[in-house]
Amino acid sequence: MRDQHCHTIYSPDASRESTFEAYIASAEKKGLSHLTFTDHVDYEANAKIFDQIPDFTAFENTLKAVQKNTNVKLQMGVELGYQPHVLDRMNALVGTHDFDLVILSVHYVRGLDPYDGTLFKGRSLDDALTLYFETVLEAIQAFDDFQILAHIDYVFRYLDHGIEGFNMDHFIPILDAIFKTLIKKNKVLEVNTAPYRKPYAVSEPVYALIKRYYDVGGRLISLGSDAHHPDDLIADFHPAAKKLQTLGFQEVVFIESRAHKRLALTTFL
Repeated sequence: MRDQHCHTIYSPDASRESTFEAYIASAEKKGLSHLTFTDHVDYEANAKIFDQIPDFTAFENTLKAVQKNTNVKLQMGVELGYQPHVLDRMNALVGTHDFDLVILSVHYVRGLDPYDGTLFKGRSLDDALTLYFETVLEAIQAFDDFQILAHIDYVFRYLDHGIEGFNMDHFIPILDAIFKTLIKKNKVLEVNTAPYRKPYAVSEPVYALIKRYYDVGGRLISLGSDAHHPDDLIADFHPAAKKLQTLGFQEVVFIESRAHKRLALTTFL
């Protein structure tokens, strides 16, 4: 058992209880073998709290110290938010630190934010979603030094009615371009389980997108809790794994030192 999408007190939106030690205690209690910390870096984020960029040198030193007191394998990762004008800074960060995992996220769309609603203001649903998916495609084409693409369904969390009114057929060309690019680059698509427990407009991951990924040949899928509190570790991995099994997936991928580690879905059932 392992979780590879976890935020500590180095992420400003995480619980102040989210220390390394608290996560390790939770991981040991839940029987995890591996734990990867992936704190946020969103350069020039709209939300000013994200101006706080972790000191990854101090992060790594602390992680090495606490590793001596646990058998849970600890890894240093990062969740790196894409915007085109910060691409040089993204590459510089990844080139400077020895991350075991880089998760690529799209939280902002041409300076617009799904979270605060600016992406949707004055736009039709189709136009807003098209902008979002175009930015996701741009991100995975422009930035290569990542292993996992996070929460492709992120935008749906902040729609008033979730996926109601979403006609996926309209978006198949752009979705297929995203998925085929991931496949060509040997990148992993994440199923982020946060919607199961958060008060979003959707109450589970948007599996229609995951099914389309499978249908075009995608097999590299991962599970991430997106934990912002130690209690969130591996939250709802079981229902997510069951759903992935019905879609045809047999394995999930976790990252160890930037390399793929395949585990049977039955590990989480």
